[in-house]
Amino acid sequence: MSPEEWALVLRRSARKEILALPSKIGDQVEHAIDRLLTAFQQGQRPQDIKPLGGRSHTFRVDTGEYRILFMIDEGAKLITIFRVRHRKDAYRNL
Repeated sequence: MSPEEWALVLRRSARKEILALPSKIGDQVEHAIDRLLTAFQQGQRPQDIKPLGGRSHTFRVDTGEYRILFMIDEGAKLITIFRVRHRKDAYRNL
C-alpha cells in the first residue's frame, strides 16, 4: 500500500487548548495526534477513533482524561482538529 499525503490542521482554539495543558498531558496529546496522522498516511483508520453522534465526518480520540475532537475530509485528505479538552468539558456547546 502506497503512503497517502494527509494534511493536519489545528484550529486556533485547539492550539490554545493544547498550549494551556500541563506538559505531561500535552505530550500525550501530541503523541496521539502524531499517531492519528501516521495511521491515515499509511492508509489505515485507527481503531480507537469513535464517531460523534449527530455530526457527520466528526470523530474523537481519547488520550487518558482528555479528548481530541476532529473532522475528516476524505476527498481533500484533511484532518481538522477543533477541540482538545478534558472529557467532562469536551462535548459542551458543540
